[in-house]
Amino acid sequence: MTHVYCVMMTYHVFLESLEELIKASANAKGQLSSIDAFSYISINIAKHAKDADLNQVNVTVSVKENRKVGFGVFINSDVNSADGSCNGYTTLRNLFGRLESLTFRYSKGSSKLTGCDLTFNKPLFPQTNSHVQASLSSSENFSRTAGFHSNDMVGEVQYQVGGFGGLNKFKVAALWQQIYGAGNAVPVKLREEYGHHTKFSAHHTYTRDTRDDILTPTRGSRFSLSTELAGFLGDSNHLKVDADVSKTTRLPFGLSSTVTARAGFIRPLVEGSRVSITDRFYCGGPGSIRGFFSDGIGPKADTKPLGGLFHWGLGLSLHRQLPFKPYIWGLGKFMRLHSFVNTGALESEPASLFRNPRLSVGSGLIIKVADRFKMEINYAVPLRHQPTDVVNQGLQFGIGLNFL
Repeated sequence: MTHVYCVMMTYHVFLESLEELIKASANAKGQLSSIDAFSYISINIAKHAKDADLNQVNVTVSVKENRKVGFGVFINSDVNSADGSCNGYTTLRNLFGRLESLTFRYSKGSSKLTGCDLTFNKPLFPQTNSHVQASLSSSENFSRTAGFHSNDMVGEVQYQVGGFGGLNKFKVAALWQQIYGAGNAVPVKLREEYGHHTKFSAHHTYTRDTRDDILTPTRGSRFSLSTELAGFLGDSNHLKVDADVSKTTRLPFGLSSTVTARAGFIRPLVEGSRVSITDRFYCGGPGSIRGFFSDGIGPKADTKPLGGLFHWGLGLSLHRQLPFKPYIWGLGKFMRLHSFVNTGALESEPASLFRNPRLSVGSGLIIKVADRFKMEINYAVPLRHQPTDVVNQGLQFGIGLNFL
């Protein structure tokens, strides 16, 4: 059974303009949508009364409660990769009358072969965008480029809260992982990674996003800083920091430019300790430096990528909507043309990080898919590479959220 609520509550809010009122109303609707409690949300702005001050208005919010039990299927994309997955889920909503939810999800994909997780979520009031989340998950993963499998079991607790103009996520996690391979044609350096691993870690991620569209922006910026500290228990001891910043600016003739910069490092906290192959950075591919195969840049054992401890990347992209109107069958509304320049490097030692940067250029088509992720079809040309790199000159397909 569903219910439509209309609760009369009076708040006195002072705003300077109609624009501020509309933005505040849209923000309130977005916050109500984010808690997944309502299937319908309507906001109506009307004059306070016939004889009232013209500057006084009534804002009425009408909502329709979601069903107690929800289920569905959706296709998801792994961030910055060409890997996708099909997901099925079941959700129990409003378990204890305070918008708590319990979700079970099963996924099957190309990189994460199979996975399932159980997540309990509790919004916190009156803070905005704030909740506590606890989850247990199990997954079987496969690295197509390095050729190893991993079975992961993870338990984690996460606290999310707004602050410093963005969103903060604090998380503690415990991981049990088994790495193994198939066949004997595996380099010794990769076989040394096989076996059982445990990691206990604390994470913090800060994100600030002011873009007008998270997939195909025409203006705004995004900044993300992720920090991981591992070593409380288990056999992993390291500090991992990764940063990503982008700025999009409108230009004449319908053009927009996006400048993106990335950098990160991993530093072992115990002398002589080794960073697991699943914790290292990887570089190259459609979501990274285009014109190379996925994980095609950096240290290798034979032709298998080993990952690196230091990385950086820079990207410049010029893009615009399709240059004809009206849009053919409406396709042009979610398609953009772009040209790009990418450069960067991945190394195990900081001294050689800027010695041999890779460089590629190209053009292509950006397609926004159902406001969930975007696809790129590009023709890329590597202009600078190293003998050990695996280049991919020509057509390249990518799917993800944030590209270089």
